[in-house]
Amino acid sequence: MAVDSAPIRVKAMLIAPNEEFDAHAVSLLPPTAENPDGYHRLIGGSVEPGETHEQALRREVEEEIGAQVEELQFLACVESIFTIDGRLGHEIVFLYTGRLDPLPAESGAVLTEGDGSTAPIVWRSFHEQQVPLPLYPSDAVAWVHRLPRNDLGRDAARAETVQAYESNADAYADNAPDLNEPMSTNLDRFASLVGDGRVVEIGSGPGRDALALEARGLTVQRTDITPAFVKRLIDAGYDAKVVDPLRDDLGGPYRGVWANAVLLHLSRPEMAIVLHRLRQVVVDGGVLMCTLKEGAGDGWSRHGSVQAARHFTFWREQQLREVLEAAGWTPIDVQHSPGRKLEEQWLNVMARASS
Repeated sequence: MAVDSAPIRVKAMLIAPNEEFDAHAVSLLPPTAENPDGYHRLIGGSVEPGETHEQALRREVEEEIGAQVEELQFLACVESIFTIDGRLGHEIVFLYTGRLDPLPAESGAVLTEGDGSTAPIVWRSFHEQQVPLPLYPSDAVAWVHRLPRNDLGRDAARAETVQAYESNADAYADNAPDLNEPMSTNLDRFASLVGDGRVVEIGSGPGRDALALEARGLTVQRTDITPAFVKRLIDAGYDAKVVDPLRDDLGGPYRGVWANAVLLHLSRPEMAIVLHRLRQVVVDGGVLMCTLKEGAGDGWSRHGSVQAARHFTFWREQQLREVLEAAGWTPIDVQHSPGRKLEEQWLNVMARASS
């Protein structure tokens, strides 16, 4: 790839998934001083004077690979600063996703640049740990991991998310991180606010947090929507139940609800329902702790030890406070904290059941 001589170039580029939604089409470019094995680059190119970035993307795709883009959707604008063979490149990139028609072949497909040079088109896995080559622009990686999937209805998205955990429960448990300082602080605060008594954990998973809560003097009812996680807990000697918090009996009454990194799989309407249902099984003044990914919209995650796509909804603090209050919870605070991966930001919520 030749680096444009202009100080900053404006680009429009495409994340184009395959039909199985487990890989996307990229060009494979030759080795450079910085990337001795080569590198991948999204399909697309420069925005020319007088055209919009959408028009530029459609033109580039047709010129380079002879395809049309269906179901085109704008994702974000990212800034890309990089070097190729020691030369500085600086691009402002409008990121899109869409379906290529026709799809490039699994092997042998090529992309033709404006100068007549060619590059192979390959299918890059959504699972970054399986890909040895870097992707340009690098900020596109985070968007690959939260790419919207418009071919699934809500019920199918829920089922696919549960199945992702069901099929990868052992790997998820084996790779569960140790408690970090922010989460230990959350556990301490929650236990202090609850005092003593029985709490329900929504989404117990491998069971790490329940053990930590019990070590702080609480009695924990373990639940999870994923049967494989519940089986692991029962086999380990714990009382655990398969519970869908949207539909199933939640038991109670409880003095608190612990829901770490689980309510983020609910859609916004589902979140309102579940928060209301949880309020009904908690005593007045009871405590809710939940963590959610911060951001706008929703998308699918494809990183980590779960080798399948999971649907997430992203939240902003103000909209989260509003849905909590509408469901009968009074927020104590909403803290912002960095995640472990992909520069994610999280919202850590403490709230009390309103009287």
